[in-house]
Amino acid sequence: MRPAARLFYAAVFAFGGLSNASHNGTPLDPTKCALEPSAMVSDACVSYGSIDGINDMISTTLNSITQDTDFFSYYRLNLFNKECPFWNDANSMCGNIACSVNTIDSEEDIPLTWRAEELSKLEGPKANHPPRKIQAERPKERPLQGELGEDVGESCVVEYDDECDDRDYCVPEDEGSAGKGDYVSLVDNPERFTGYSGEGAHQVWNAIYNENCFLKPIEELEERTLNVPMGGLQAASDFRNVLQKESQRLEGLPLDNECLEKRVFHRLISGMHASISTHLCWDYLNQTTGQWHPNVQCYKDRLHDHPERISNMYFNYALVSRAVAKLRKHLEGYTFCTSDPAQDLKTKERVNKLTSTLSTIPQIFDENIMFQDPGALGLKEDFRNRFRNVSRLMDCVGCDKCRLWGKLQVKGYGTALKVLFEYDETKNGENPTLHRTELVALINTLGRISHSLAAARSMQRALITGNTHMFPVHGAIPSGHQINAHGDKPKGRLLQDGVGNYYYENENEEDYVYGREAPPRYPWERPPPNPDAGIIEDFMVEWNMIWGTVGYIFQTWIDLPRTLFQLGAIESMRLYNYWLGLPVPPRPWKLKAPEPREHTKRRAYEQAQAQAHRDEL
Repeated sequence: MRPAARLFYAAVFAFGGLSNASHNGTPLDPTKCALEPSAMVSDACVSYGSIDGINDMISTTLNSITQDTDFFSYYRLNLFNKECPFWNDANSMCGNIACSVNTIDSEEDIPLTWRAEELSKLEGPKANHPPRKIQAERPKERPLQGELGEDVGESCVVEYDDECDDRDYCVPEDEGSAGKGDYVSLVDNPERFTGYSGEGAHQVWNAIYNENCFLKPIEELEERTLNVPMGGLQAASDFRNVLQKESQRLEGLPLDNECLEKRVFHRLISGMHASISTHLCWDYLNQTTGQWHPNVQCYKDRLHDHPERISNMYFNYALVSRAVAKLRKHLEGYTFCTSDPAQDLKTKERVNKLTSTLSTIPQIFDENIMFQDPGALGLKEDFRNRFRNVSRLMDCVGCDKCRLWGKLQVKGYGTALKVLFEYDETKNGENPTLHRTELVALINTLGRISHSLAAARSMQRALITGNTHMFPVHGAIPSGHQINAHGDKPKGRLLQDGVGNYYYENENEEDYVYGREAPPRYPWERPPPNPDAGIIEDFMVEWNMIWGTVGYIFQTWIDLPRTLFQLGAIESMRLYNYWLGLPVPPRPWKLKAPEPREHTKRRAYEQAQAQAHRDEL
């Protein structure tokens, strides 16, 4: 098993030779690793296509929650004051792939923006968590005294309850440490490629997967499992013994691949690993140009050739989204911002919309079939302790940003397990406490998986078509072109222009958007009929269409100099690339006659009239 594991990690972490996605890619056989949309996700109650549909449905709301609300965009964790409890982490230093590719011995010879020490650092302001006594002395509106910035609603950010529960699946952030952690911005510190690799990274993932090796039950192990105390120190001590006796365990006893609970644990870890890999490939640093963009070759090596990893990402989406849906009743009365009613209302509306949407779809993961056997009590406790050890392993990660997102996502998955296996949807008082950090981690973890699925679909499509400079854009990927005239997510393509930017083009080419959003309705496009409108209202509609069109024409003439300048700059860059022998990027503009969009064509207009008439009747 050990050689196979080494091959697995080598395939996932090896970055050598990767710098940019190939622009001359050849189409791949779509059947090589395709996950059929109609196929069911094993161990779940949903198909791959249905999950993609759900993801498109909630992506806009989910992005607005994680990116635009103070409650969910700041996270408290003990990032710097905890040591690795399992080994000496002297080797856990953050190394940049540029060093190995360019065979540079000293990091001082690498440009500052490419250094691992810069890529892995946290960005933006941070604030220390104030103890309860200090919290009581400070105004409720400003418990952090403006340390995160004047525009941050601090009552949305501060954690007021530090108590822990034995039913938690993750260790508390302040365990074994005097500090209570820091608040950091998740928006200012996006999860992306940092160059963190090498022996330290391999050791962490190696330990995580070794902890995943369940053994076939024998009487001695069953008795020890049933008597495992719930304390974290005992679990950590047991895990050290696991690592020291790894060879004896793996070679002496066979694995149990039949148990659902153990299979779920494995898929959870593998899906998290695959999701992280997808983020790194989507937001990848081109060390030649210094620009961030998707790296299709990275995706091909890490995920495309391993469909089981992609399948595990879909499984994780089903599990975490089910946990969020299960919290619908609990979150209906939740107070997000104690001293900012406007922020609290905005956050509550978005969260309720998310949980309501997930609750209306058929249940896609059934947690009630797990831990039902007579020996399930010991197995459940073993499951919980193993996941707590995975949580502790995040302190062994040598990269600050990697440790931040690793801790957050492990906490998110642990919270999902806690909700699924410890919560009763019909009861609130008897359920374990849900801390702010747990809720923030859970929603952001769902956001991370959502982004992974959308990015994987985009890069998968680029590989199949052979156009690795061109990516289909799905709703869960943040972009400036979010909503079309119907209010749906765009089905467009992400292209790169000659100046290092990305722009979006609709697949049916009825919309061509570059640099700005297409308006929901152009002035000359007739609005839907209003059955209650009279003669005056109809006249005003026509009048507004005429003068709106005239104004639009004048505005385009005013914008013409700027447009010509942009086109000149783009064409000059394309010519410069051609002169140097570099790949010439596609032209991001075209001349075409205006065409009516689908929703303004006569047939669509007549259908809208008929629907309005039926509604009136």
